[in-house]
Amino acid sequence: MVKGLYTAYTGMINEQHRMDVLTNNLANANTNGYKKEGATAQAFSDQLALKIKDYTDAPFTARGLGIINPGVKIGEGYVDWSEGPMKETGNTFDLALGGYGFFGIEYTNKAVNIEREIAGQTDIMYTRDGNFTLTNEGVLVTQDGDFVLSQDGEHIEIDPALPVEINTLGEIIQDGEVVATVGRFDFEKVTYPDGRITYNTLEHYGENLFIPTDEATQIDSTASIYAGFLEQSNVSVVDEMVNMIAVQRNYDTNQRMITTIDGTLDIAANQLGRLS
Repeated sequence: MVKGLYTAYTGMINEQHRMDVLTNNLANANTNGYKKEGATAQAFSDQLALKIKDYTDAPFTARGLGIINPGVKIGEGYVDWSEGPMKETGNTFDLALGGYGFFGIEYTNKAVNIEREIAGQTDIMYTRDGNFTLTNEGVLVTQDGDFVLSQDGEHIEIDPALPVEINTLGEIIQDGEVVATVGRFDFEKVTYPDGRITYNTLEHYGENLFIPTDEATQIDSTASIYAGFLEQSNVSVVDEMVNMIAVQRNYDTNQRMITTIDGTLDIAANQLGRLS
């Protein structure tokens, strides 16, 4: 019976984790280029229950009582890389990617924290959020002021006084000439038997950015760039709300199980003891 408490407890912990993931998805439902996350659950290995010091049969050895399962544990998290819907903005420097790939960003750390001791340190990171802007000096940057990288990994600098056209290859054209190319970057992917495609070598960094691990292998991206559009989040608010209701019900079920077992233990330990 006490094992039932632990089983229900592991179920509550798992559902709480799922709720945290769903809440984060809902918080980013309006974040450009956001890819929703999910969480899996794994069962603990089945165990053979033994009754030790069993004197009913000789020799006096442990006797098998059957198979039990201690419950569930939090499994691996995953990212849904499916494309979000595109929204037309009419802004030339709002860019959306059609297909697999990322924009390259030279991200500058803006605060001192535990992981990065010196503010101002830069790293190359990747994003699907193409909400860019042009500075007065003609440099293409993110809304936070981080540099957008060209296909060669350089800062993109153009003449801010001239009209701009950006084609699907990311080429920035001024006066009929290609003056720069917005970088399109991609990494090796894994295809599962169900057809789902994912990246196993990219990690969420925060601020809608991804950072490749040491095992990541960069490849050419075949994505198209659409100027004047932004990719929206692929989070479905309705689906996430339905999932949240299911998670809440599962959590309540485990909670009631603990209450029931606790009441049974109280009767066994206290009321039955007094009757005898």
